[in-house]
Amino acid sequence: MKNSIIAKTGISKELFWGYIGLIFFMMGATIETSWFSSYLITVGFQVKDASVLFSFYGIFVALFSWITSFLVNRYSVKKMMLCSLLLAFFSTIILLLGLSTMRSELIFLGYMFRGAVYPLFAYSFLVAITIQTPNEKLGRGTSWFWLCFNLGMTIIGPLFAAGLLKQIEAAFIFIIGGGMIFFGGFVTLVGCEFKQSETHSDTVFKEMKQGISILFQFPRLLIGLFVKGINNIGQFGFVIMMPIFLLQHQFSLSEWTSAWAICYVINSFAGLLFGSLGDKYGWRKIVALFSGTITGVSCILLIIVINYFPGNFLGLIFAFSVFAVGIAAFTPLSALIPSMVPEHKVTAISVLNLGSGLSNFIGPVLVTMLFQQYGGNITLFVFAILYFFASFLSILLKTPNEEVSKKLNSI
Repeated sequence: MKNSIIAKTGISKELFWGYIGLIFFMMGATIETSWFSSYLITVGFQVKDASVLFSFYGIFVALFSWITSFLVNRYSVKKMMLCSLLLAFFSTIILLLGLSTMRSELIFLGYMFRGAVYPLFAYSFLVAITIQTPNEKLGRGTSWFWLCFNLGMTIIGPLFAAGLLKQIEAAFIFIIGGGMIFFGGFVTLVGCEFKQSETHSDTVFKEMKQGISILFQFPRLLIGLFVKGINNIGQFGFVIMMPIFLLQHQFSLSEWTSAWAICYVINSFAGLLFGSLGDKYGWRKIVALFSGTITGVSCILLIIVINYFPGNFLGLIFAFSVFAVGIAAFTPLSALIPSMVPEHKVTAISVLNLGSGLSNFIGPVLVTMLFQQYGGNITLFVFAILYFFASFLSILLKTPNEEVSKKLNSI
């Protein structure tokens, strides 16, 4: 059965169990994302304070998303995953102490360090996928990565957490999440055979310097960074504002978590579709045609449904489903960006990961700046403009092969 799945999906045989472990790891590492902002407000935090907390969390996500590939290149995938597990343990302890004593400084400290946990693990695995998956299967290999990533973070995790919230205190959910982190880590570390990158640097700082200079050496990578940075601003911004915004318009918290989970079920299957379409028709074409255009339209749909059809659960699911399809169309970026500079794949992955991390920062920052002062409608409209802009920018993301083809066609 395992061999059959590998043959059909394009997943590397050596990394099969890593995809399974990633689901459990992401469930544990992000088990709080769909409800934590709402919980903090119920225990006395202001909306602005919760947004700032998520913004600091996003800074750590962005930083460690960027440097993970450098650390992997220097120390190996396994060592970085082990560091992630250790950091998960210590950050959870600090966060639990903060929640039990309601000391905001400990909550901020623990949650900031928690922002480093999943990038170290998940993006180390993404580096391994990029190195060990043949180029003709890379679109599918990375789309399966994002499927497992989202299964844990935005599908199973939120539904599981919503069920737990009815039974136990919030602090115990973090403990259960810790157990999932270590189980997922164990499955991945024991079940996978990781290969070290052929390129190797003596220092991480040298890698980081190259990671900055490559953006100026290959300007299209900088454009790719912007597009990837916009990619998930909705995902990380919505988890802060929607539990508050929807409750103001006759929706319940359970309707929000259910719609969000359904959204990412659709996203996961759409991601596989767009990954395959990207391999067949070209990664850039798929991103340019479908990603920001569909996602921008979905933000407008959300404004319409929330304001003119308050409490309409089916309308909410429809709008989030459109959003899910648009987000899925960004999936080929994971194959496109490293392929833009094939001789610097690992460094290019750092750009891809930095963009993913920046989404985790930009989304909450936009909510912090806009939501409380101007409301959800203006926030969604700004998101829509950014998504349309991302589709426009993605037209410029060409691989060396596309450049050669263009020159040949012009002769």
